[in-house]
Amino acid sequence: MSSQIIYPSEKYFKSFHEALSAVASERIYIEMIEAPPFEKVVGFQTDLISKNGPVFYAVDGDRVVGWCDVFPESNPRQNHRGSLGMGILRDYRGQGLGSKLLSSVLIHAKKFGLEKVELHVYTSNVSAVGLYKKHGFEQEGLIKKYRKLDGQDFDCLMMAKHL
Repeated sequence: MSSQIIYPSEKYFKSFHEALSAVASERIYIEMIEAPPFEKVVGFQTDLISKNGPVFYAVDGDRVVGWCDVFPESNPRQNHRGSLGMGILRDYRGQGLGSKLLSSVLIHAKKFGLEKVELHVYTSNVSAVGLYKKHGFEQEGLIKKYRKLDGQDFDCLMMAKHL
């Protein structure tokens, strides 16, 4: 599978929504267990792209197979910070796409004017924690019982990187 990292355009929104839905439906990697409605996702992506914000997709042909984005805080006293989100379709994990996406989005976030990128990651997501550490993220805190799903508690690391 040969994937490339691109700055997204509207033509990829449907495929992005499908990728987001697929990763969310796994219920273990990202906070949502189902994707928001298509129109809401388009609104978030359009807003970020219209500002030349930090967002990249991994695509295989015309299919989005992964993404990484950083949403800046809206409060003017905190807009030097942004929150990172990312996901990769199951069949494309372990091929270095996460590193490529993360590198691209961090470079763009710095050019965009962000000084700090923050994220939450479940302690059970060992490969993601390793990826973030490899890219210079440091643990800033631990939230015990951050999430409860199907009667199971999940702890969450708060990690950040200063750009």
